[in-house]
Amino acid sequence: MNTPSQSGGLGNAGVPAWGHRLTAACPACGLATHRHHTLDFDGVNTYRPQAGRDPARVSGSQEPEREGAWLALMPGNYPARLFADDEVYHLAGGIAWPGPHHRDYGNAKVAHDACCPGRHPNRPMTSRGAAELWHAMRMRLARSRDGR
Repeated sequence: MNTPSQSGGLGNAGVPAWGHRLTAACPACGLATHRHHTLDFDGVNTYRPQAGRDPARVSGSQEPEREGAWLALMPGNYPARLFADDEVYHLAGGIAWPGPHHRDYGNAKVAHDACCPGRHPNRPMTSRGAAELWHAMRMRLARSRDGR
């Protein structure tokens, strides 16, 4: 699965320190997102980018360091079937993994960047779900600016 970078210029300011709440405002739109640690995949669906041709075995005597990143997810669960494959994640062991989990009964977490009104000036066309969330968040932002 080819997953695009979701960091989007987050910088260290948007990354919560361990022990702090994992909710942070999106720097682009200001809406609350849940930040989760994720692992960079090496194209063979493993989290060991330093592994050799056989990703199950590591060259050398030590386990390589995980190359982690932070991913901004939308609060809540959404129907995975309404979103593109690279917009959907599930949480397992405190890590955000690409794709839905088989035990989540069709629900999934969604990457905030897929539907962020601050990043998308126009309705995103990647999936029906991203377009609907984008519209809902724009309405929410408009109401909050109007003082309602």
